[in-house]
Amino acid sequence: MLPLASGAVDLAPNQMLMGHYVSDALATSGWGYPNLMGVATVATDFTTDQLALYQDGDIVAFRIGLFEATTISRMFVIPVDPNGNVLWSDITEWPCDIEANAGWNMIELETPYRIEAPDGYRLRIGFDYEQPTKSSKTLSVVKEGVTCPTYHYLDGTWKALIFSSKGNLSMQLVVQNDHFPKYPIWVRNITLNEFTQTGTDIPYTFETCNLGSIEVGAGNCTYEVSVDGQLIETLTNPVDLSNNYITMNGVIATTGMSPGKHTLTISPVMANGEAIENPRVFTAEFKTYDQGFERQMHLVEQFTSTGCTWCPVGSANLQNLITMRNDVAWVGVHVLFGSPVDPFATVQNDSISAYQGIDGYPEGTFDRSMGIGNAGELFTVLSGTEASTMSAFFDYLDAKEPSWASVNVNSRFDAETRDAVITIDGKLASHYEDFMGGDSRLTVYITEDNLVAPQINQGNIEYDYVHNGVLRTALVSVKGVALNKDGDTYKNEFTYTIPENWNADKLNVVAFISRPLRPNSIRDLYVTNANKRKLGEFDEPAFVIGDVDGDGEVTIADVARLVDYLLTDGSTSGNPEAADCDSDGIVTISDVALLIDYLLKGTW
Repeated sequence: MLPLASGAVDLAPNQMLMGHYVSDALATSGWGYPNLMGVATVATDFTTDQLALYQDGDIVAFRIGLFEATTISRMFVIPVDPNGNVLWSDITEWPCDIEANAGWNMIELETPYRIEAPDGYRLRIGFDYEQPTKSSKTLSVVKEGVTCPTYHYLDGTWKALIFSSKGNLSMQLVVQNDHFPKYPIWVRNITLNEFTQTGTDIPYTFETCNLGSIEVGAGNCTYEVSVDGQLIETLTNPVDLSNNYITMNGVIATTGMSPGKHTLTISPVMANGEAIENPRVFTAEFKTYDQGFERQMHLVEQFTSTGCTWCPVGSANLQNLITMRNDVAWVGVHVLFGSPVDPFATVQNDSISAYQGIDGYPEGTFDRSMGIGNAGELFTVLSGTEASTMSAFFDYLDAKEPSWASVNVNSRFDAETRDAVITIDGKLASHYEDFMGGDSRLTVYITEDNLVAPQINQGNIEYDYVHNGVLRTALVSVKGVALNKDGDTYKNEFTYTIPENWNADKLNVVAFISRPLRPNSIRDLYVTNANKRKLGEFDEPAFVIGDVDGDGEVTIADVARLVDYLLTDGSTSGNPEAADCDSDGIVTISDVALLIDYLLKGTW
């Protein structure tokens, strides 16, 4: 290990800094791992996109910023595969014993690390340091650039530190490459609404900087902005470009744009009057839609146990939530934890918990969504989260995007045979698979209310504690099943024999449509819609598409009634929901054509 140097960085012409931010900024207050004393391990990930500029370059030094002086005993780089598996067998590490100062510390490597990350792979880069006391605030974390999680390794597990949302770890890498581009103009953090109704303009912003040593003055860098390969505008930098990122913005007009997935690309093409050689293209995906549905209910999966002392506090917070709003489907997923042994824990429940990465109790997930702006973690500690905070998150999800499917829950129960027939059906938005993917899943839970079992509660056992929303089973699989689609509708039917020891009068059916459960998928699990009904409730559909006159059949008479309805501007009686044959929210002449086509073909 070569000597350590402090202070500002001094780079050679063939060197560049790689980091989540590359300025000299340091934190004004420090951070540390709570209640840990001794050697601590921290790291952060660099994605394929972040590594692209530095591919085939060599990491020749670590630049580590600290709030307090400490000992650094190791630095390391570990590849992470596209499934999130940390490839420990491929670790490169540099043991050392360096007394690092408060401030920036440059640690040069005797053996450089060649960056050769395949597409989809990340590099987890970090260091070991001494945390002298349980209250030490050794690390520097700066709110600059796009915030990326800082991970801590403890007891065989990587976990995002509680300050990960506060900013980026002050760690940069010096990368050396004799083939860096003359104008390494970089773009990151392209931000725009993920979902927008067609006809609405979409503002977007992005950050850009000049990572090279050649000055690029205001107005001297040109960016081409395209959607789906079509140029929509060119932009120039309003101020000088340096290695500090600046923010630029523009607007995408969606009038005439087809619903579905679209790709925004931004490419710096000119600098100082010269064409940039092999310019990089930076992309972001967005989706436009012409139809969506209101959410019927929001799903809360509460991970709990009768042996969890703080779980009743989480249950009380959820109880407050359902008194605040009537659109919550609460599912209590009981697991084996603590004492007394939970009589409601099942293998299915353990699988649901494991797939969602639950690591403590009481924790809960809300529509399996990652938090506002996809920040934070999938789960929330329920004992420390007020009902108003949970409700505000649901309001955020409602405003963020519509639902892409409706979920109708109907069931029949035969008390003699104890057989239940459960039917889940609904409509699908146009271009449904663009929004939910071809592998989306329908999941059906059966839950039971008013179950009495001993519960530890803040150190004391309550022997007559009442448990509600207890998950009894997931039908077919905890991963759900594929939707049985028929055009823009779906219908799935399930049969299940209710065990004798379940009280059928206290059972509920909870159904939801989501991205599929699978290993390492917590950022891709969101629920688009959910619903909950008592077992045995069955409502016949309020209307049949095309049955404008409401006689229960779709015939030529409905065409006449629909024409009259249009000619009289709706004053002639007729069901407007049934008349809206193309489900676009309005009744027009196109609905007449679609109805006639249905009568001729027998299918929509």
